[in-house]
Amino acid sequence: MREMLSVAIVDDEAEERRRLRGYLDEVAQQKGFRLCADEYETGDAFLVQYQPMYDLVFLDIDFPNGQNGIEIARALRRIDTTVVLIFVTNMAQLAVEGYEVDALDFIVKPIDRYAFQLKMTRALSRVALASSERIAVRQEGEMRGLKVPLIRYLTIDGHYVIYHSREGDFSEYITLAAAEKKLNSPLFCRCNRGCLVNLRFVSEIRRDTCVVDGDELAVARTQRAEFLKAYAQFLGGTRQGG
Repeated sequence: MREMLSVAIVDDEAEERRRLRGYLDEVAQQKGFRLCADEYETGDAFLVQYQPMYDLVFLDIDFPNGQNGIEIARALRRIDTTVVLIFVTNMAQLAVEGYEVDALDFIVKPIDRYAFQLKMTRALSRVALASSERIAVRQEGEMRGLKVPLIRYLTIDGHYVIYHSREGDFSEYITLAAAEKKLNSPLFCRCNRGCLVNLRFVSEIRRDTCVVDGDELAVARTQRAEFLKAYAQFLGGTRQGG
């Protein structure tokens, strides 16, 4: 289990936030990790300065000011596609809408301690999986969480690395070596000195190029043998990653 769990609690009811925080403290003590929990009374306060730094979000569905937790969740997913989301509600009939925003589960108020602990076991497993498949990228002073399996390849542009992802292209002031270390996956391999390729997206390796998700990239003569070996291992199932 990770050493720190970062949680956001978004609920207009102070008593429910207090109860949830207390149960989280108990789980943290039992599991042996540190807890960092931020509380928000409204969805607007939660979203306005959101950064993809949370592992887990508990989100109320019904707010007295007319806000709807489902709409808040849709806005959240436009910013962060991987954070683990659990709805907290006294309107269980609305929780089924959570599937469209990839909510892991829902908890009915008033929160029961035993039921909460059972749901947290599942949530922590999802957090561990999501964390292994996501990296934080800083772009123009803002942090964004990128899904590693959706990153097609990385290239260099001056002092920046460009992450070419199916979520879009994102630049970060970092070296390619540092980005490679951050990814920490054997499925990324250099086809040349300035390009790191996700082997999942390679469809063809030609004489001096490779096709990556429809894009043709140069394969350096000095990298060709290692790149071919890595791709063969990937196809054979002996080179695997998150």
